[in-house]
Amino acid sequence: MKVTLLEFPTEQDWIECKRRALITIYGKGLGEIKPPTSDWKYKILKARHSPIRYLRYSFLIEDIPSNTSVHLCRHVHAQPFCSSLRNDRQNAMDGDKAPRDTPVNMIYDVNAEELIVVANKRLCNMASDKTRAVVDLMCRAVGKVTPEIKPLLVPMCEWLHGCPEMKSCGRYSVWEK
Repeated sequence: MKVTLLEFPTEQDWIECKRRALITIYGKGLGEIKPPTSDWKYKILKARHSPIRYLRYSFLIEDIPSNTSVHLCRHVHAQPFCSSLRNDRQNAMDGDKAPRDTPVNMIYDVNAEELIVVANKRLCNMASDKTRAVVDLMCRAVGKVTPEIKPLLVPMCEWLHGCPEMKSCGRYSVWEK
């Protein structure tokens, strides 16, 4: 499995993110916007305010098992483009009989908010080992270009300091009703 970060937010994207945050404050966001500070970036990402949906990351994920690609496809606020195993789209194999771990390629577009959600769910020790490995590679790549998001790309139990899952891996105790 190989993960390549194709696109990530530019400084102009961050300015536009800030503009969207400011426009919600009456009378702000209409003029020139100064680039946000690193501290501001971290705070808006941590707060998961809606303007972070403007910030988009795009990954090329190669040789991912098809059943692992499905785990990423389940995130409704991401846009996956996955190579097909349909027989009318490829002739390398009988797609109807392909094993669940047949390698596929995908481009995965995700905004900053959903990337945090993906990390929260898919870095969990109860997630598939291969899914966790792919998401870890994605998070490491993003952490290099957006260091402010790196502390937020963690399993949900680390985010909440407790396990909200129905079945826990034991890292944190399961919350009682």
